[in-house]
Amino acid sequence: MGSRLATILIAAGLLAIGAEGAGIYLYGGDLVPASEGKAYTMLKGVPFTIERSDKPTYPLSGTVTSGTRPLADAVVSADGASVTTGPDGAFSLSDVPIGPVTITRPAYLPATYDFDGVALTATIALEPRIVKAIRIVPDVAADDAKYQNLIDLAAATTVNTFVFDTKGDYGAGQIYYDSKVPAAVSAGLVIVKFDVAKRLAEAKAANLYTITRIPTFLDPAYAKAYPADVLAGDWLDPGNSNAWEYPLALAKEACTLGFDEIQFDYVRYPSGQAAAQARSAGKVPDAAGRTANVKAFLTEAVARLHPLGCAVSADIFGIVNAIADDQGIGQLVEEVTIPIDAYSPMIYPEQWGSGWFGLKPPSSYPAELVTSVLNAATPRVAPGVIIRPWLQSYYYSGKQILSEIAAAEAQGRGWILWNSPGNYSASGLPAGTG
Repeated sequence: MGSRLATILIAAGLLAIGAEGAGIYLYGGDLVPASEGKAYTMLKGVPFTIERSDKPTYPLSGTVTSGTRPLADAVVSADGASVTTGPDGAFSLSDVPIGPVTITRPAYLPATYDFDGVALTATIALEPRIVKAIRIVPDVAADDAKYQNLIDLAAATTVNTFVFDTKGDYGAGQIYYDSKVPAAVSAGLVIVKFDVAKRLAEAKAANLYTITRIPTFLDPAYAKAYPADVLAGDWLDPGNSNAWEYPLALAKEACTLGFDEIQFDYVRYPSGQAAAQARSAGKVPDAAGRTANVKAFLTEAVARLHPLGCAVSADIFGIVNAIADDQGIGQLVEEVTIPIDAYSPMIYPEQWGSGWFGLKPPSSYPAELVTSVLNAATPRVAPGVIIRPWLQSYYYSGKQILSEIAAAEAQGRGWILWNSPGNYSASGLPAGTG
């Protein structure tokens, strides 16, 4: 395409138009020859300057994919210009110089495409981020020594991610950092336990990916303060969009604080006594309605958080991965995984009854149980969604925990370890680097 006119600065507001690549400029009706790179200081008594780029540019269009599906919300950047892919993963840039084109997207590793100016269309596949994580509970995040021990543990193992609890669930529901979300502040729900900005900075310095787990519809503290949003007991109503605003506000705040990903837990209808109470009051829709409400919430979360650069994931109740229906909680795997970037089936072997998958008891066969649940879930998950299970890191020896991890990694999956007090040992983590 040749060199293009980059800038024309003309004093006195007079018009000058460059004929791109021609080496001629039109000025007041007169054609004026111009040598590339030469600045004219006077024309017809009017001072002006011509600057021309020395870089040829070309149009570039294409599609960003996960390898199996188009990726919306990927940012494609070149020479200071950026575009965001739509639902079909498509992008188009008009003036791209030869050289690197960068592509970023939540939940995926950044990539660079080497544009040669010849191939003007491209299909660019991004690699999913493989999370290998431990959960950071508030009491550990509040203790400098304990937190540093986990930083050191991550450096000596393949752990590459910390999952922070910034909000409680059972028995509490308070916010554990200095939140400014009005609904939390006005109801006195903020109980500061740790400096989230400091801990995030330390995690980033250690090259760790950061996730916060936000319990969503199970929220005793908020339910008490705002009963209009309650479904039953300590549970908010997934079908009430007003009840969405609080967890979404916390998620947006967490993203702006610097978390890489927001993970929604308890993003479902209740089970047990709260479920019975809600059903008797006629507040629970049928299976299709339950699933549609949960899916709609996650779709809205993605719409709000992707533009801020945060990935969105969700925790899925263990048993629904192996049963064809939603078990009354609105988590039909085929549907609720469609809008999200990653999902985490909660695979804790000690919670499965004897006989599941022929294992008696499943808790004695942790690797086999993990393999069986992933085999059941994988064909049901929406195409391209990243699977990374929660794994049991309590009651087990290091050898048993490693067997769970090995089972997940054998299928190309990442993993997250659940341990209530936040105690982890190198004996239960693969050595090496993440």
